[in-house]
Amino acid sequence: MNKRLLIRNIVGETTESERLEVKEWISECKNNESYYIDLMNLIISQDLLKENYNSISGEELKERMLVVKEKIRIKEEQTVITSYPQEKNNGIRFYLAVAVAASTLLFVSVLINIYQFSSKEESVKNTSLAFVSKTDVINTFYTERGVKGKIVLADSTIVWLNSDSRIIYPEHFADDSREIKFEGEGFFEVKKSSERPMIVTTSKGMSVKVLGTKFHIRSYNNDETEQATLFSGKIQLAKVVKGEGGNMEQRIIEMIPNEVVIFDKSGVQSINHNADTTKKVAWKKGELLFEETPMSEVLKMLERWHGAKIIVTDNSVLRYRFTGSFNSESLVQILELIKFTSPVDYNIIDNKVYLKVRKI
Repeated sequence: MNKRLLIRNIVGETTESERLEVKEWISECKNNESYYIDLMNLIISQDLLKENYNSISGEELKERMLVVKEKIRIKEEQTVITSYPQEKNNGIRFYLAVAVAASTLLFVSVLINIYQFSSKEESVKNTSLAFVSKTDVINTFYTERGVKGKIVLADSTIVWLNSDSRIIYPEHFADDSREIKFEGEGFFEVKKSSERPMIVTTSKGMSVKVLGTKFHIRSYNNDETEQATLFSGKIQLAKVVKGEGGNMEQRIIEMIPNEVVIFDKSGVQSINHNADTTKKVAWKKGELLFEETPMSEVLKMLERWHGAKIIVTDNSVLRYRFTGSFNSESLVQILELIKFTSPVDYNIIDNKVYLKVRKI
């Protein structure tokens, strides 16, 4: 697909036949959809940054948000009433709706952030001192199932997020600490600051205290365990667990590089002192790895990776384990390999995957 044609379509300069060509291209595969969304977001954000928003009042920004919403509403109506062959129509509508929704979220969120920033600037001008940390904006960055993301925090810390992960962080950190909340799976490159430790708290209650280092966290709410892997530097783990006699107590673990600590509901499940850390972040390179992985974990990972809904109709499916390495394979290709290497069979109905054990 010609990139110039995609750009012309985003800015509304294409003919009806060209728009149809772009829609059909978007509906061909997930990569096309992702590329179109990224391109749309890039163009929108660049257009916004070109303007001098210091000269725009809060009321004008509110009006712009209303204009954006109205344009999107009109665009959605045009998408719905356009007539195409029934077989492809649903797919085209879906992909275009996703692209429009993604760009809308970015456009509106940028406007909101600019509005909040402008409001803060006005408050600073009207007072001699501004306590930003007390009135700071709290942001949430979430990666949908089937999507991965990367974010740079205010202190230049970089966080990579695997699918179905969420990070909650302030727009500006406090003077004495850097506190964020996390859920899912992520890789952190924390900017070193001896005066401001970073504290990452998971939704399952584990906290990680660091000054500057690289580490990995896996803490999904629907997993039985949560774990931390240290790549470099030092980190301190803390979690309230059951102690002797059944009393709850805080367990603190000082980690060194290449260690993996796994917590379960009862406490520390295991500590691996010489782990292969590269496998923990294979997902950053688009690799999906299984090594004698219980089928229950395999299915959860496939749901997150491909954004699918997988239903087990026969609990004996969960007795099996699976080993495999995947890169760009589709969900069906992975299911076919599972079917080939085990008695587990699958059936897809209405975009849902049903699993059972074959009768031999």
